[in-house]
Amino acid sequence: MFKKLNLVVVGQLKQGLGQQACCHAIAAALVIGLFPIMGFSTLMNTFSAAFFRLNQPVVQVCNWIIAPVKIALIFPFLRLGEWLFQAKPFRLSLAEFSTRFFSDIATTTVEFAWTFAHAIVGWLICAPLIYGVIFRVSKALVPNRLASDLSRVAE
Repeated sequence: MFKKLNLVVVGQLKQGLGQQACCHAIAAALVIGLFPIMGFSTLMNTFSAAFFRLNQPVVQVCNWIIAPVKIALIFPFLRLGEWLFQAKPFRLSLAEFSTRFFSDIATTTVEFAWTFAHAIVGWLICAPLIYGVIFRVSKALVPNRLASDLSRVAE
């Protein structure tokens, strides 16, 4: 059992370490990490990394690093979605909304479903541009020989 677990862990550490794959992992993790609904980005990043065979540790580290920026961008994504749908602006503070949400999750989810949809649409509009910028920047910063360097560390 431990041998199998060791193979899985080492496989995840070595997977997707080429420059191109690593840049895709960084860009995808940071964009998904900005998903405006709290609690979903870790799961979404885990599944996307498994599906696209991205390096799971790189993806999870990037996901956690972007968390403070995510909180700062929830309202801009929401405002963009509201503007696109010409909806009435959401007027609760994040603290007030969190208090309501955690006191009655089901009712709050139903009550604010369109608010969530507006924020998600705002994020979807921005995601391709953010991905492209992050991918280009990471391509310039991640060295070409990253795969061989990190493979030796993983062993």
